[in-house]
Amino acid sequence: MRLYNKVSGYFGGIVIGAMMLLVAAEVGSRHFFGSSIESTVEIVGISLALAVFLGFSPCEEGDKHVRVELVVRLLPQRVAIVLELIVYIMAIAIVSAAAWRVGLDAHSSWKVGEVLPGANLQVPVYPTKIAAFFGYLAFGFQLAENFIAKVRHNKRTIFDA
Repeated sequence: MRLYNKVSGYFGGIVIGAMMLLVAAEVGSRHFFGSSIESTVEIVGISLALAVFLGFSPCEEGDKHVRVELVVRLLPQRVAIVLELIVYIMAIAIVSAAAWRVGLDAHSSWKVGEVLPGANLQVPVYPTKIAAFFGYLAFGFQLAENFIAKVRHNKRTIFDA
């Protein structure tokens, strides 16, 4: 596993663990003390988004994304491989565009010091947006790496007539 995927996966796991502890503390606080921990819902929501974006690239490296292969299994091998490569090209383009837009949004959010609206506790949004940018960026790199590996592995099947 690539270092950036290990770091991303471990950090995502730590975020999920912290969310679990915060939710457990919130439940305990409500049950035993009759009061809520300030901005728990907002922090958990941001943390959930953070964990999801950090999990994209490690999931792609491990080939663990959900796939529907009902039609592809019925196609000839060469056609199926070419179709998979076309899907990789489309995915790389879409993820690159998403990374670009999220990067611009993260930069804007960081410049203005954006916080969650309505929360009594000022919860900053830009760390999650920056992490989402890096998550998309790593996902794009992983897609490109997998695309190149698929082309190399299937070179004979694709180009031989």
